[in-house]
Amino acid sequence: MNYLDKGILVLATMEMAKRKKETAFCPTEVVKWIYPNDWENFLEDENEAVTWLSENGFITLENEKGTISKLTAERANKIKLYQ
Repeated sequence: MNYLDKGILVLATMEMAKRKKETAFCPTEVVKWIYPNDWENFLEDENEAVTWLSENGFITLENEKGTISKLTAERANKIKLYQ
């Protein structure tokens, strides 16, 4: 499946994952990078992008306990490029 036509946040998330390689990062880093002045308005959109990327096998989701299957509100979530 191709992610190139899925919108700017999907593209930006993949670009950041590729740049960071093995390093997990918080999804908010992506929206702060793309929308530095009003990033909070795009958090739900980023969560949708991350969910799509995860469901399609492009990225993995993690928290402090390890790999997770979906984003959670209870813990800090991080993402990284699927290896």
